[in-house]
Amino acid sequence: MKRLFILFLVMVLLGGSTAMGEFATEAWYGEALKESEMSLGNTLRLKKVIERAMSGERITIATIGGSITEGAAASKYEECWACTFARLFGETYGTDGGANVTLINCGVGGTPSSFGWLRYGRDILERMPEDDPDGYPDLAVIEYAVNDWNEPTHYRCYESMVKEILQQPNDPAVILLFSARSDGWNVQADHRKIGDRYGLAMVSVTNGIWKHLDRDFPSKTWYNDEYHPKSVGHRMMADALMQAVKDSAEAETPEADPDLSVKAVYGTDFMGLKTVYGDRSVPEGITVERGSFDKNDKSAYSNTPVGLVCGKNFCHGTTSEGNEPLRITGTFRKCLIAWKASNDAAYGSAEVLVDGKVKDILKGGAGSWGQSEVVLVLDGAEAAEHTVEIRAAEGKRFTVTAIGVVP
Repeated sequence: MKRLFILFLVMVLLGGSTAMGEFATEAWYGEALKESEMSLGNTLRLKKVIERAMSGERITIATIGGSITEGAAASKYEECWACTFARLFGETYGTDGGANVTLINCGVGGTPSSFGWLRYGRDILERMPEDDPDGYPDLAVIEYAVNDWNEPTHYRCYESMVKEILQQPNDPAVILLFSARSDGWNVQADHRKIGDRYGLAMVSVTNGIWKHLDRDFPSKTWYNDEYHPKSVGHRMMADALMQAVKDSAEAETPEADPDLSVKAVYGTDFMGLKTVYGDRSVPEGITVERGSFDKNDKSAYSNTPVGLVCGKNFCHGTTSEGNEPLRITGTFRKCLIAWKASNDAAYGSAEVLVDGKVKDILKGGAGSWGQSEVVLVLDGAEAAEHTVEIRAAEGKRFTVTAIGVVP
């Protein structure tokens, strides 16, 4: 296998990048891809994934993030960066044209990394291919750099997700992808601290491609709006990822994995998060009383990568009888609530009470379009008996998408 791997690297070096496509002859583009390569980190795990892909093993790539990962503004879903990257990775390193490489994309627009962590088990682990030998993704790409500007756990869910994925028994590789707003802004400086701490590969649009917009390539051709790249932008993001993968394959092999026992940057206290869905059995030790949240909001957000996000939900409808709260009881130390933010006048507000005391008031309005927002209503250090109640305004709709607790 190693001889085959070395021979392939020689072929790549002689033939150039397999991902650059129509921009391959333009010097600026090669520079942009290299500049987007913020860090290769510890390359050992990624090298092993490449070797396994070349040998014909089943390889699963998981991508999680916001609307850019979902594929927003791409002409068609197959042209989003996640689909393009998985295809290029399969064509470059897989067998039979990449038939042994599978993509699980679970991008959802308008949501932070805490919502991604709420969904990880359902939208990635439960969607693993039946022929995958271990049931975990081999390569995970995480993209929340323009979604985490006001993330309620201050990146603790992001870091918990990173570390829990790294601790999966199949030793997966993780790449952090930093997309950028049209003015170059993102939170990569904050996310990078996590990548540096755990020795991860990191790819930044701001550091590379963005600097060449309007100098070598018109930004209006790249961006569809303030946030979302058109198909050509998605392709460039995939090319930047492939540049980092290619350079990782060619880098000197580290002697050992990065040390995962290092002190957390922001905190990993959301590892072990359990999610309560409206259409699933309740996690052990948790009791749910739906009260007047007895409906399913069929207009909840749905997309191509995931389908109906979080499945059936907890909806307080205008025809719900009474006004009883949605009540969650059990022994836990943290609680996240994801809820549908709407500007529709039919949707009202809801009070959140923790152990009988009002903790927050949730309300949509201007700027809301049905996305799932996340609020942290309990942030304890030790597990204890708690009751969390959500009380909707009488006669108004209110939808809880999912609830997360850390035992």
